[in-house]
Amino acid sequence: MKAIAKVCLVAATIGSLAATNADAQVRGILGAGLSVPVGDFADEAVGGAKAGGGTALIGAEWLPAGRTLGLRLDGNFSQFCTTACDASGGELDIKYQVLNANLSGLLELPMRAAPRVRPYLLAGVGIYHHKLRGDDVPSTADDSQTDFGVSGGLGCNFDVGRFGLFVEGRFHNVFADGADLQYIPVTVGLRLGGR
Repeated sequence: MKAIAKVCLVAATIGSLAATNADAQVRGILGAGLSVPVGDFADEAVGGAKAGGGTALIGAEWLPAGRTLGLRLDGNFSQFCTTACDASGGELDIKYQVLNANLSGLLELPMRAAPRVRPYLLAGVGIYHHKLRGDDVPSTADDSQTDFGVSGGLGCNFDVGRFGLFVEGRFHNVFADGADLQYIPVTVGLRLGGR
């Protein structure tokens, strides 16, 4: 819970900075897509996640007017089926769930030839809560953890009037007990407000 309080404090700080700068642009983002486990997290031989899972993203971006460097605060939910979900594992309802909050630096790369298309890079830190979830998870399994992690990725914004579309891929590395959890969500979504 202390980690969540720290994330809320950071969000409040960003909100106050945005409110004090009349020229700053705040825009909301909302997206969904697929998430792919990688590294040891994808190793089915040790009970890892099976390839592919769902993901959802919600957040806000703050960019000073006329600048290409800003901040993003977002929350992401991803779910992966374990090796127990398939027929060989007994088709059990046991899934990995990861819920995280990230604070990232955002660098837009304007393209003069196509001003309505803006690629971007982002990198940051986050708090990740991960656990097994489902009807068939043994009651003795208490593997709920909250850990620190880092992320980095790239994407592209497409302006469509007042609204915009974006597509992005981001690598997450969670410093969990034992092996790190690593996954890549690929998200398509809607951007509201700003340019």
